[in-house]
Amino acid sequence: MQEKRAINNVLGQIEGAYHDVIVRFGLSDSVFDILYLLAEEGEGCSQNCLCTLGGMSKTTVNSAIRKMEREGLVALEAGDGRTSRVFLTEAGRVLQRDTACRIMQIEEEIFGSWPEKDQRKLIELNERYLTSFTEKTAVLGRKEKR
Repeated sequence: MQEKRAINNVLGQIEGAYHDVIVRFGLSDSVFDILYLLAEEGEGCSQNCLCTLGGMSKTTVNSAIRKMEREGLVALEAGDGRTSRVFLTEAGRVLQRDTACRIMQIEEEIFGSWPEKDQRKLIELNERYLTSFTEKTAVLGRKEKR
């Protein structure tokens, strides 16, 4: 189907455009995603929250957080049970402001220039696609019981 191919091409190009600017910032995608999510959700998110919202694995988030901690960008505080909460240091806030917040501002300029009905339609279609895709792929990769 031509439309599916066109959608996949556009989505791939959008992902590539984000990756290109993240590389120019000198960051990994996962570190950028954490800075972005902390700007959006507020500091004190748990690592599980970052995994869920960012679509990243626990291993990826944990590795990125450890790297950020070594670089003095984040500090961890104990949360409930085994949960730890992620907080930016002053250096982390500066990096966030100079990277993730700049991208967020550009995104807001773009979406803000669109009619509200187009914004809602984009969200609605993406949510419908995600729901259908998740439902239809839920059983893939599972070993069948014999």
